[in-house]
Amino acid sequence: MSDRPRFRRPAMLSFEDAEKIEGDDDPAAASQVAMTSARALLGLSDEEFGPNAVENLVSAIEEEGVDIVADLWERSPEFTLPGAFWRLYLFNEWYQRDTLTVHQRYKEGLNAPFTAGIDDADPKPEAPDAEEVFGRVNNLMKGREFGDLTKLLRDSALVMRILASGATFGTTWIRSDKDRLANMVTRRASALIETAEELDTAADRSEAGRLI
Repeated sequence: MSDRPRFRRPAMLSFEDAEKIEGDDDPAAASQVAMTSARALLGLSDEEFGPNAVENLVSAIEEEGVDIVADLWERSPEFTLPGAFWRLYLFNEWYQRDTLTVHQRYKEGLNAPFTAGIDDADPKPEAPDAEEVFGRVNNLMKGREFGDLTKLLRDSALVMRILASGATFGTTWIRSDKDRLANMVTRRASALIETAEELDTAADRSEAGRLI
């Protein structure tokens, strides 16, 4: 994903506020920056990054795209807020680029005899409307209203499982290493199931109030 633009300061931030989300080569600082930018999309401020800075950052994201902060999340563990957002970001980017393909494969997955990663002994969960789920994810990536975070994480995980359940969906669908979406999240159906499990874990933490 090296050809995606790296994070830079949104122009509407003050110098002081921009410094607080700039980050550097310090892993601890980078982790804090990733968390701050992810929390900003939820409208959350703290003592270091106040409400005005949050509003300005969200405005910059809406104007210039979430790419200006998404790279910050890539190295975050999957059980953290920015780690979960990184996975949702990649998933949403794939959908926005290949909407028809995703819809076709989702329909195929709905018609599969089982849902990947769901125990046969468990009741088959009700499938969400994929377009509606991606709409909420897209809203989240723009700092807009998206509903309940825990539910969004669980619904996104289930959409991933259904996509991975189609009879012909087991092969690689992003083949080139140079593709900007070439990532473990989007490479193979098995990786999609693993990502779904990670989002379910994030949803559990969100429900317990330990994700933010």
